[in-house]
Amino acid sequence: MKNMNKGVKIIFTLILLTFVFVLSGCALAPKKSGSTAQAFQAMGLRAIPKTFLNWWFEKVQKANQSPNAKVESPVGLIGTKNDILSTQQLLTSPVFSNLPSNFDLRNVNGVSYVTPVKNQWYNGTCWAFSTVGSLESAMLVQLGPSGIQSRYPFISNPNVPDLSEQFVAYNNYDWHISWSGEEPQSISYQETNADNGGNQFFSFYDIVRRGVPLESDFPYKYYTTYPESYPWIVWNPTNTNWAQHLVKPSYTIVIPSAANFSNYTDYINTIKGALEKYGALSVSIEVYSNFKVQNGQSSQGWVYSGPTSNSVDRGGHAVLLIGWNDDWTYNGVDYGPVWILKNSWGTGWGDQGYWRQPMLTSDEFNSNSIPKWKIENNYMWVPCFEK
Repeated sequence: MKNMNKGVKIIFTLILLTFVFVLSGCALAPKKSGSTAQAFQAMGLRAIPKTFLNWWFEKVQKANQSPNAKVESPVGLIGTKNDILSTQQLLTSPVFSNLPSNFDLRNVNGVSYVTPVKNQWYNGTCWAFSTVGSLESAMLVQLGPSGIQSRYPFISNPNVPDLSEQFVAYNNYDWHISWSGEEPQSISYQETNADNGGNQFFSFYDIVRRGVPLESDFPYKYYTTYPESYPWIVWNPTNTNWAQHLVKPSYTIVIPSAANFSNYTDYINTIKGALEKYGALSVSIEVYSNFKVQNGQSSQGWVYSGPTSNSVDRGGHAVLLIGWNDDWTYNGVDYGPVWILKNSWGTGWGDQGYWRQPMLTSDEFNSNSIPKWKIENNYMWVPCFEK
């Protein structure tokens, strides 16, 4: 297992009844060498279609899922604590009644609850960076530095936990759905270290199942220019005791996409409350060719307002939601409510690696016209620690 030739190892197969399972948002951004391409590094989201997620979590919700619940599918699959079903809990209502108009995990009463911006470079590992970034933030919000130090004494700086994206990316999954007519009959998934993209559905399951080692024990191996072909994420431990230094959450909180809610305000407040209570949310967007403002071209507060008429769709991308502002004005323009997001393309992109973009509007919600570049078009994820 611990080498580049790991290839693909089949570990198990789930049999279940689902809807049509078609890839969406899977493409990587064009990878080119040179300084110009640094604005568009690889993305790599290989999204699980919402039709499948809606079916999956509907069954979980109906079963009143808890971390130890057993959930039976129509074809007899039993999900236990070791299976995906019971490691992900749906959140469909606000957790707080009073929410601030402005919130930013980078500065909550002078304390940061989000770790520094990282750089995935030319690997299609955005999903791993988004997963690990959410896990690091969840540790800070839910456990605090003292709780981190007590539970994970091997973390040298509990104020800034630094975990391994390489390990999460290496333990990726490939998957396939077989189906007949309108109702697929089975899904099989298998471990792979291929750099072929990934998604939060499997990665958040895997961090509960495996845990995540320290970045110092299992560092990220990146490429600053794009080789013609490099299909593998390599096994890269630098400490033989890396397995003794694992952070493992208890389960994952999952917020479904806007289309699954009946009330606009409840939906927005569900996102805000989860962010405040649990930490940075792993979210996903569709990236277009005008999503490439460099730090030198923008100042603090840059807002991305969506694709223009001649923008090219570059594919799906996983990022982090870290805050909001209910009335944001920048360069004399009133954008109204905006989300604050963190990218994994280094601090030379956007506003030191961050950006803002408008929230879903009530009109978009009510008409079910959710732009693909907005985070509300997709599910959201954050780990949870039992105390």
